[in-house]
Order: sequence, then C-alpha cells, then structure tokens
Amino acid sequence: MAKNQIENGVLLTNPPRTVGNRDHFQRMNYLYQLAFWQTVDGHDSEQALARLYAKNMDLVSKRTRAEMLPHIKRTICKRCKRVLVPLRTMQMGMHKSAFEMQCVCGKKRKFAVGLNKGYRCYAEREENLLSM
Repeated sequence: MAKNQIENGVLLTNPPRTVGNRDHFQRMNYLYQLAFWQTVDGHDSEQALARLYAKNMDLVSKRTRAEMLPHIKRTICKRCKRVLVPLRTMQMGMHKSAFEMQCVCGKKRKFAVGLNKGYRCYAEREENLLSM
C-alpha cells in the first residue's frame, strides 16, 4: 500500500493553501466572534449589536456565496439572528427522540437523535475536501 493512501482506498492529500474569497471568510469569522462575545459579555438585554453582527455575517455569506459551515449556521437563530448560547439566549431539551432548541424569540428547532447514527452532513464527511 502506498504511503499516501488509507485502508479504504481514499487518497490523502494536503488541503489547498489558497482559499477562494479568503477576505470574505475572514470577515465572516470576525463578525461571528464579535457577535458571540457581545452576546456573552454584553450588557444590552436585547443584544442589538450582536444581532447586527450576525445579520451582517449572514448577508456577507449570501452576497458573496461564501457558505457558512453547518455547525456555525446551527448556532444562529434564523428568525431573530441571535447567537444561540445555552441558558442565555436559548433553552434546550429532549422531547420524543428529538433534541429541541428554543430561542428567546420563540423559534424552535428540532434535531432527530438516534435515527441514523452514522449520518454526517456533506461538510463533515472526511472524503470531501473543503477549501477553507
């Protein structure tokens, strides 16, 4: 077996050094960090500034077609654009084999648990190289 292959035949390669739209990804990363820290450390009860940062991050993502990773998308409420922080901006619980998250605005999201234990979304699969 060649040294750059693994047992199931998937060829291991180094990730690309260049990223398309690198400046957009850096801007989205910076906006997400600002929104998160404003939510955690901010004194504003409505988190207006944090919500503005998250909304701007979403707009940059849509206008430049620089896709956010699924685990980043799951931490932002789709209705009010709040960063979802447990016990601060959202409540969570288990209901009938589904994990449920409820934002302060009332939006609920449910994720099925235990149906297909080996399921991974496209961005989380090891055979797919993402240029990030």
